Amino acid sequence: MRKIIYFIPALPFTILFIYFAIGTSIEVTPIAWIMNILLILSGMLMCKSKWWGCCFGVISGAILIYMGLQETGQIFKEYILGVPLVIFYIICGFVVAKHNKKK
Repeated sequence: MRKIIYFIPALPFTILFIYFAIGTSIEVTPIAWIMNILLILSGMLMCKSKWWGCCFGVISGAILIYMGLQETGQIFKEYILGVPLVIFYIICGFVVAKHNKKK
């Protein structure tokens, strides 16, 4: 049950993207799908006790931070999601690495 924590960021993104892709006329860009796949891959690798799986989540967060710092006139800035995402995956990476050292 504890390993489901690694998928916490991926689940809302997946549900939201599927809703937008099927239920509405709003398009989901390919970069959003790629970031979602990176989040799922990160969770899967960390479930298999690979601490370096957190790198994929950190990359997704870094992409959000970069996109949020570009001045495009958007109302919602992506770095608001990117910073906690990077922090979450760094902490998860440390937890997985620490757990592997005990074994």
